[in-house]
Amino acid sequence: MIAEFAADHAPRWREGVSGQRFGSDFIVLDAEGNTLRGLNGTAIEIWELCDGTRTARALVEQVAQRHGWDVEQVLTDTLKFFSELTRLGLIDELEEAR
Repeated sequence: MIAEFAADHAPRWREGVSGQRFGSDFIVLDAEGNTLRGLNGTAIEIWELCDGTRTARALVEQVAQRHGWDVEQVLTDTLKFFSELTRLGLIDELEEAR
């Protein structure tokens, strides 16, 4: 079972991990050069905000407000996404935003 990412923790890209747009595609590379593809537009938008300066909840509130979406539903989905990214070694879960 994957531990769930905490809403009051801040996501930050792990050292050596990068993400880049290539036309309509978006590719995330881990430190070993492995790739993650298939992120949808919302996932890309969320990924690009994972700089450790805001909590997961604050990040979701920003995205949900921009699109007029329900914060709690977006938060539920985003925390699952962050849990998977953490499991894959692509982001760190900071206890405090920096």
